Amino acid sequence: MKLDIHIHGAWHACAEISLRDVAALSRNDPLTLRYDADYAIRRLHARDLRALSVRSPVDFAVHPFAAWPSFLIDLLPQGAARKRLERASPVGLSDWEMIARGAINPAGNLRVHPARTTVSSHHPGFSLEEMIERGDAFVDYADEVGATVAGATDTQGEAPKFWVVQDKQGHWHPDAGQLAANVRRHALLKFPVSDAGPRAVDILRHEAAYQRVAKRMGLRVTPELPQFIDGALLIPRFDRRVGSGGEIRLGVESVYSISGIVDSTRESLAHHQVLIELHKCCTDFDEEVLEYFRRDILNLALGNRDNHGRNTAILKETDGSIRLAPVFDFGPSYLDARAIVRVIHWDAERGVSIDWGKVLANLETRFADVDREPPNMVEIAKELRRFGQQLTALPQTMRDCGVDESIIEARRDDIDSLVRALSTVAAR
Repeated sequence: MKLDIHIHGAWHACAEISLRDVAALSRNDPLTLRYDADYAIRRLHARDLRALSVRSPVDFAVHPFAAWPSFLIDLLPQGAARKRLERASPVGLSDWEMIARGAINPAGNLRVHPARTTVSSHHPGFSLEEMIERGDAFVDYADEVGATVAGATDTQGEAPKFWVVQDKQGHWHPDAGQLAANVRRHALLKFPVSDAGPRAVDILRHEAAYQRVAKRMGLRVTPELPQFIDGALLIPRFDRRVGSGGEIRLGVESVYSISGIVDSTRESLAHHQVLIELHKCCTDFDEEVLEYFRRDILNLALGNRDNHGRNTAILKETDGSIRLAPVFDFGPSYLDARAIVRVIHWDAERGVSIDWGKVLANLETRFADVDREPPNMVEIAKELRRFGQQLTALPQTMRDCGVDESIIEARRDDIDSLVRALSTVAAR
């Protein structure tokens, strides 16, 4: 199976993955990876957006893996997207078949080389209202052009998510990756998850409000914030830009991927592990570690429990820099009827009650254990105290940003607890 990478405004054949056992088709089975020699010769040792992963820099070697390299799991359709592809197939699909069919236009700048080229038609597109109404014409056309749909297109407890683009005439199209020369902007159109229960629409609506809060609190967000429109959320994409030469695709890699996690149901991940991996790859780690702490504190304050390793990612820019991607999937998931829980924790975490001084002491030890220079704990402690002081105004900030009063009141105790805990934190 061949892999392509998008750099300098075009797709390039860059690597090949092959099964070491033709009957072994699962992500947990062995395979071999090698970069294309013509590609590697001009990009040797790159580990930025020119590489498949920060864990797989460009080289000439043949790499055997006991299980799939973790960056492939980022490309593998998950959840509702996987179910949709399975329904479209008369037989069950293996992971190998799933990635071959479902990874031809994913997030980021990687793809599986398509078996056939999809020819763009001259469809005039849809209005935003038509897309949001999920009319049959829009869904049928999305299927016809082979657009990547990151979710189901029907009900049955699944949340439809469409990659969409707006052309220069203002019309919207399902994103099959064929309109680069005529695109004004790229977005994700997201609908409520019915399995989330009676508050599903509220949760989605508050994703937009929570993004406004995140911006006010100084977190990294997209230049244009998400919009909640008639029951759907239009989310600007941070991995796509429109330049003078056409489409620019930035590299995206999840926290699971940079940490080497292949099966998150079997392998756990802690915050200190994430920070060690960010230290290995980020251009300015001193800034990223502060951003990381601010995000998790705000997660705790606002009740965003859904902090698994695909809800945080790194963004690989065209200038070669690597940093945390803007905040995404950020909402009041504590309202979700599926009883979502935090899966990434600090060493000293006991619910929202966290000894932040102990967190810093443990973090310093964890870095020393792997012979890494620890971050500046004095500066982190200073930032935690400053951010804690900023949290005192969080209820009013939430109100200003359109958060419901019931949610503000429900979060008040945890906010107050965090303010107290952060006020005295110091490096030990």
